[in-house]
Amino acid sequence: MKSMHKSTLATAVSLSTAVMVGQAHAAGFALMEKDVTGLGQAFANLATGNGESSGLVGNPAAMTQIDGTAISGGVNYIMPSFELQSGGTATRVAPAALAGGISDPTGLGGDAGQSAGIPNLSIVHQLNDKARVGMALTVPFGLATEYDDGWVGRYHGIESHVEVIELNPVLSFDVTPAWTVGGGLTIQYAEAKLTSAIDGGAVCAAGVASGDITGPAAVACGAYTPGTRAADGHVEIEGDDWSVGYNLGVLWQPTEATRLGVSFRSGIDHDLEGDADYDMPVPLDAFPTFADNPVRAGLDLPPSVGASLTHAFNDDLTASLGLLWTGWSSFEELRVEQSGAGQSDIVTTENWDDTLRVAIGGEWRFAPRWTLRAGTAYDPTPVPNSEFRTARLPDADRIWASVGLGYEISKRWSVDVAYTHIWLNDSSADSTTESSIRNNLNGQYEGKVDILGVQLNAHF
Repeated sequence: MKSMHKSTLATAVSLSTAVMVGQAHAAGFALMEKDVTGLGQAFANLATGNGESSGLVGNPAAMTQIDGTAISGGVNYIMPSFELQSGGTATRVAPAALAGGISDPTGLGGDAGQSAGIPNLSIVHQLNDKARVGMALTVPFGLATEYDDGWVGRYHGIESHVEVIELNPVLSFDVTPAWTVGGGLTIQYAEAKLTSAIDGGAVCAAGVASGDITGPAAVACGAYTPGTRAADGHVEIEGDDWSVGYNLGVLWQPTEATRLGVSFRSGIDHDLEGDADYDMPVPLDAFPTFADNPVRAGLDLPPSVGASLTHAFNDDLTASLGLLWTGWSSFEELRVEQSGAGQSDIVTTENWDDTLRVAIGGEWRFAPRWTLRAGTAYDPTPVPNSEFRTARLPDADRIWASVGLGYEISKRWSVDVAYTHIWLNDSSADSTTESSIRNNLNGQYEGKVDILGVQLNAHF
């Protein structure tokens, strides 16, 4: 029997290993939710700090706002929802002899959004009048999505679980009373688990027609109809990696009322290593193409530049304007390397665009111990058009509306809570798997996200 690796493995793996993409809560697959104090302003003050240790996440130079020692810890509970709408279809477009619809025993997949809690922890310590050291633990990228097993787009993806955990040790120094610089390392651990179905009936039909499947296997293949769940195989891919980058920041405070911050985070390249496990129908189980094997996939996380301007109109009222540029154009393709004999690289073209997020927010100290925060943001998607909008990432332009409340329990302790609702524009998907057996998913997606956060802060 021949390996059939170019026609079948590409179908099985090319989209199931579109690792690190899904319905995250900033554009692309980034997570903005690294602290709760900033969430209340839609992170408009990301690069100018928030007076708590958690401000170092957006700009290490913001640690200049901390005297003594400060600690913050909290969680953002993210509740996403996105669904393929009525009328969504999946069809086989190649080879021409097998073109046709895909059976959908359980329909459009249901609500694929999976709720999750995103923790954050940070600490800042003042070394002397000019220098401070800090550490933050956050989750800057991640997703958790799952469609119904037999949904119409199951060959494009079923389950996606991705998490990137980051440890960020930083140092800042007051160059002058008005200027502070800071920087540190970004140490990341990335892991992923992804599953999808394989159109075993189509693989059988193509293999018999080409002569790759003969004898008893060809006879057994006659019982498998292309595009039906009974003929499906499945693949599960898992991998992880450690990698290191860096971040830099500067904060300028020309007056007591005004500060301007700029920060930079480097891109980080991960080389995920793991395994691909296959579960195939009997006629295909012995093919080398579907042998369990170690896999590798490169993941290029993008660089970003943030800038914020914050102005205090008086002792009680402050406003911020924030920009965040993310270099998503570095995400041109996803290449998966197979280690099995005769198994070729699998490539998924992405062609993403750079994005610019714009946010406006403010806070009002309306009582001696109480602070009200609010903000809004426009966050465009890096996905250029429907051709590159996949089931794992039906990403769309989004609008943020945030509100937060801070309460000073005592001179040392305070608590922040925040709520955000994100509207995602309706978006169309018209994506096709890049393989000899090609499947197209076409339809409209609707989505939204709700985020609820709570954070405890301490100053000593």
